Amino acid sequence: MHYDKPDRLLLGEHKKSTTEIFNSIRSIAQNADEDDFKTFMDDNQNEFSYSPKVGEYIKDVMKSRREEIKISEIAEITGISKSYLYQIIPAREKPPKTMKNNPDRKMLLAVALALKFSLDETQHLLKYAGEAELYPRREFDAIIIFALEKKYNLVKTNILLDEKNCELLIFDK
Repeated sequence: MHYDKPDRLLLGEHKKSTTEIFNSIRSIAQNADEDDFKTFMDDNQNEFSYSPKVGEYIKDVMKSRREEIKISEIAEITGISKSYLYQIIPAREKPPKTMKNNPDRKMLLAVALALKFSLDETQHLLKYAGEAELYPRREFDAIIIFALEKKYNLVKTNILLDEKNCELLIFDK
């Protein structure tokens, strides 16, 4: 993948936002026929192509920043075992057969904080894992959103979570 702008990664190689695609589909459904929809689908095939596995997405984000992922550093920061992380984030171009496609939400949030993901990058990470995106009406999620926006580390985030008696992002090695 080639990254010209930071937001390109969130869209893969897409040129249209999800909202634009959604609005186009709704407009065609309301104002046109099935043939127009089929033409739209054919004309926009590249808009439906980016759906990486969780680990691939993490690697793509880090590549776009020109940063290398060191599993040992993530393990040290998060407390998540290296062996578990290697099952999520492929260390080689060809991932092992034991790759985990959908690690749990709490673990993904810890990794996102450790790697200083933006809120948008974190939301995409959760979406690709099949987990619920952060929702500001949930106290735990509101704290994570704030921490991501402030670029807080895991320790500072856990302090905020603890102050509100929320579950912490702590893992046993």
